[in-house]
Amino acid sequence: MNQAYTSPNSPQNFTPNAAVESGFGGSPHRQKLARDAYRREEFMHLSPEQIVHKLMSLGIQGCRKKDRTQAVRAVNALILALDFKYADVSMGFFRLYDYCKMCIYKSDFQKAIKILDELRTTWAEAFHLKEAA
Repeated sequence: MNQAYTSPNSPQNFTPNAAVESGFGGSPHRQKLARDAYRREEFMHLSPEQIVHKLMSLGIQGCRKKDRTQAVRAVNALILALDFKYADVSMGFFRLYDYCKMCIYKSDFQKAIKILDELRTTWAEAFHLKEAA
């Protein structure tokens, strides 16, 4: 038996329905990688205004699930998106986002949700975006 071993996950065995055939990716790590890839692809097709709106939604979602990591990551991304060339406006947003992070760290998720939700609603109205649930 000189036949080489081929892993069932090797590229030679890939089919377009591989995810379906394997029960959507097997291990939790592979499922997370697939979700992250999907999220990156989703963000690639959004305008900057839509990205900010989506990040606010992800922050709210993280707070609702009491997922501190997701909520803080979303708020950190919002902070990184600020353009400090417009210092007055950016500093106002920075203070709100920083306060949201403090609330999240203290597990006061409802306060963070309230702030992010009000910001998201106003943002959607300003840029005529479809409001997320």
